[in-house]
Amino acid sequence: MVQAMTEPISYLVLATPRSGSTLLGQGLQATGLAGDPKEFFGHKMAFWMERWDTPALPAYVDRLLEERSTPNGVFGAKLLYGQLLHLERVARQEPGLAELPLAGILTSLFPHLHLIWATRDDKVRQAISWFKARQSGIWGQGREQAAPKLGRAWRLGDEPLQPGELAFDYDGIAALVRQAEAEDAAIAALCAQAGITPFRVVYEEFSPRYEETIVALLDWMGIARPAEMRLPRPRTVRLADDRTDEWVARFRELQASAGAEVRASGVGSAE
Repeated sequence: MVQAMTEPISYLVLATPRSGSTLLGQGLQATGLAGDPKEFFGHKMAFWMERWDTPALPAYVDRLLEERSTPNGVFGAKLLYGQLLHLERVARQEPGLAELPLAGILTSLFPHLHLIWATRDDKVRQAISWFKARQSGIWGQGREQAAPKLGRAWRLGDEPLQPGELAFDYDGIAALVRQAEAEDAAIAALCAQAGITPFRVVYEEFSPRYEETIVALLDWMGIARPAEMRLPRPRTVRLADDRTDEWVARFRELQASAGAEVRASGVGSAE
């Protein structure tokens, strides 16, 4: 039996693409105690606002809290950084939210808010995973699925690239490294502005300690749970392959060469 919370709890998983946030959300959902943290503020947001007849953001959030909380009163959502900015733009159209900083918008909309920051230390591997997903259209694959999950653009009609058609692009990957770093820095700044210390989930630490991390998150949020909790295996499978390892080695070699050339040219040295 699920024990109801004395007060409702909300949490947001703030993330950048390919940071392990899908795995994290699936683990939290699998507990049956932590809501269903999906991307409620992504491209489907407008559809659901219209379907539920909730044109105002606060009404939409209230409906989400009603529909997507678990019986114990816990609600969760996942926001990639770009979706967080979209949520802010929508909130700026609401009289009661327009003048608030982003942190204030979030704490006004979500009761007893906790922030979970999903990140990845190895930004090169993250960027390569991101770059490959953009090229191939493959953003995930379920353990029992015969075919991978395609991103929205591919589902709308484009033909995904086949593995042999993927093309290494140093500049394209480097741009995603910088974007991941910048978005992580912005998430850190938001948490500081909100005065909320986030639970930081680092993919490289989380992946080998999946169940342990999920249980620690429940405890951190004060969510009552069984003393002995066992989770099913993650629904998604790891997509990294030999090509990923080859690209990582190639990128780091080119990165090191570029750094050596800059040092040799004396760029940035004091005159």
